[in-house]
Amino acid sequence: MTPAPARSSAAPTAQVLLLVGIFLILLTTALKLGAGFLLPIAIAGLFTLLLDPLVRVLRRLGVPTTVGAAVLVFGTVGVLASGGALLAGPAGDWVESAPRTLVQAQKKIRKLLRPWQETARQVEKVTETAPPGGPTTVQIKPPGLLERLSVSTTSFLVTLFSVVFLTYFLLAMLPTFRTKLADLIGSAAGAGHVEAVLTEVEIQMSRYMLINTLTSAGVGLATWGVLAAVGLPNAVLLGVVAFFMNFIPYAGAVATLVLIAIAALVAFEDTGRVLLVVGGSAAINLLEGYIITPQLMGRHLPLNPVAVFVGLLYWGWVWGPVGTLVAVPIMVMLQVVFSRIEVLKPVAVLLDS
Repeated sequence: MTPAPARSSAAPTAQVLLLVGIFLILLTTALKLGAGFLLPIAIAGLFTLLLDPLVRVLRRLGVPTTVGAAVLVFGTVGVLASGGALLAGPAGDWVESAPRTLVQAQKKIRKLLRPWQETARQVEKVTETAPPGGPTTVQIKPPGLLERLSVSTTSFLVTLFSVVFLTYFLLAMLPTFRTKLADLIGSAAGAGHVEAVLTEVEIQMSRYMLINTLTSAGVGLATWGVLAAVGLPNAVLLGVVAFFMNFIPYAGAVATLVLIAIAALVAFEDTGRVLLVVGGSAAINLLEGYIITPQLMGRHLPLNPVAVFVGLLYWGWVWGPVGTLVAVPIMVMLQVVFSRIEVLKPVAVLLDS
């Protein structure tokens, strides 16, 4: 008898890959369409994992969970609001003068690029000439600046209140949720496994946020020091901007450098001082982004640079600028969870540093 031909595993593998691809497309579509609902939940969940170890410390000191959660959540909001109130005046003046600042910066840039201006004008004349009798163009006036700011402010406040109160409720109820989850799992081994995963996620999240906060504080202080030494106005405000923008990997440093360059162009007539400000800020960001942070993150963060960059692209595309803020914490959480699930361990290995 001739032996039966062995079945090829190519077909099942192709089917699995097809199902995974369909699942990822559906998941991405759901995340993108449901951003208004899912994003506050995701942010609140990340803050909950970050603050839960502090709540447990307070509980061991005799502070009830609900009280400890309230102190941490609303105390943090109060500290941030107080800092914002101190900077509200300079920030308001800066935003109000932004149109004039941009115009002045544009004039100075044109002055620096004057040798190429004539060529640019000739090209512009050629591209703007239209044949006689061409079609009439109709321009639709976009919404005004005040209208867009009003809509953005309302959406931001709604999201902020949702995140604050949802974080408090999650922190206050997290011990109860853990007990219920253990009861649903049923076995002590399964409950212990889930508890180990949650503990590892909290440790990695706290470690990442601590490193990121310390490096961002260093960037903010160094930026303020350089700008103040050169004599740039609003050096403190720009240092605070550098601190917060540094939480966004890659893009935050670029945006901060652009803002500082515009402020320097407007404030200084001397090209040397402008270059000194821009060069000093660029040196700070390069030192932090390519030497200090990679050394710290490489030792303590379970993600490689490729995974971080791809995560920034993906979550930024799905959830916009806020997605870039939560991208790395989400990727850290996924790496920890995947490393504990046998089927998904290869994905965790790809993400690992």
